[in-house]
Amino acid sequence: MKERLFLLTLLFGCASSCFPARPFTSTQGSSPQIHLKRNESTITGCLTRNPHNEYELVDEKGIHTLLYTSTVPLDTYMGQSVTLVGELSAAPSTNTGSARPVPHFKVVDLRPAAGKCSK
Repeated sequence: MKERLFLLTLLFGCASSCFPARPFTSTQGSSPQIHLKRNESTITGCLTRNPHNEYELVDEKGIHTLLYTSTVPLDTYMGQSVTLVGELSAAPSTNTGSARPVPHFKVVDLRPAAGKCSK
């Protein structure tokens, strides 16, 4: 009985140390994996500017997300499909002239993504 208990303890101990939980989200294609910090998420779509000259990401469902950053050069990727890493705001605003709330996303990292943007 003691041998079985020892073997089970050894088995579960090895499983938890040999295969630890990994806090990341993989991206599509052959891109390296994106490591996310707590409260971070990713969004993918086409990087554009709206009529108010604000940065926006439009995803495949047509959802528009306003972007802001002080560290990521968004102009470099204008008109391209990208995956953004950052934090989605808790309360979307409706001050963009549309009746629907528009989510805001604080960008901390950017990766090129597979896909085409319609022009």
